[in-house]
Amino acid sequence: MKLKVIVPITTKALEEETKKEIAKIGLPGVDIEVERIEYGTASIESMYDEMLCAPGIIKVAERAQAHGFDGVFIDCMGDPALDAVRERLDIPVVGAARPCMLYAADLASKFTIVTVVENVIGMFENQARGLGLRDKLASVRTTDIPVLDLADKEKTVKALVGESVRAIEEDGAHAIILGCTGMMGVAEDLGKALEQKGYEVPVVYPVPTAIRYLETLISLKLVQSKKTYMSPPDKDRNLLERL
Repeated sequence: MKLKVIVPITTKALEEETKKEIAKIGLPGVDIEVERIEYGTASIESMYDEMLCAPGIIKVAERAQAHGFDGVFIDCMGDPALDAVRERLDIPVVGAARPCMLYAADLASKFTIVTVVENVIGMFENQARGLGLRDKLASVRTTDIPVLDLADKEKTVKALVGESVRAIEEDGAHAIILGCTGMMGVAEDLGKALEQKGYEVPVVYPVPTAIRYLETLISLKLVQSKKTYMSPPDKDRNLLERL
């Protein structure tokens, strides 16, 4: 099995961190290749960012299918360009947010997403609504830590613990989803901190969750419906040629 992980931003440091993180969760017989986009934005923290990164994501995804990859993971909780890539490709394509919400909704009556900045709250609410899970979304809380500042693990964990406790106590959350794939290496610490406070709730970490979901789809020979994600009509399109 051969998977392509698209880091849908231009920041090389996050590409390198993702490679290290992926190396920890790989399974025997699964070859995972990580690649960032060449043109786009340094991080994704708004719908504007998503739109600017979409052409780069599509370009890398198309190349992955052409080179024989079995599946594609777009490594961002915003699920940028996911629907467009699903239309274009004939292999399974997943983002991070949808698998996390599906798992959390199964494991708990309500879940909270603890994310980076206020700009992305609407994205998650729309995603939950699209999945039919809006009633199970207790809240979206923010740490007020931008994506590119998440490397400060101590600060990140402290903020995550604080917002997660508030989500449980004030919003009725029974599970916590880490709301950014850049929150690497903190899920275990968050889970332990919550347990020490008496809260035994699932902490859903998007990177391994999405990777395992993609592996399952491939193993079961399942792919996105072409009645839902119909292939784009043939016509002249010159944007990707210019990137």
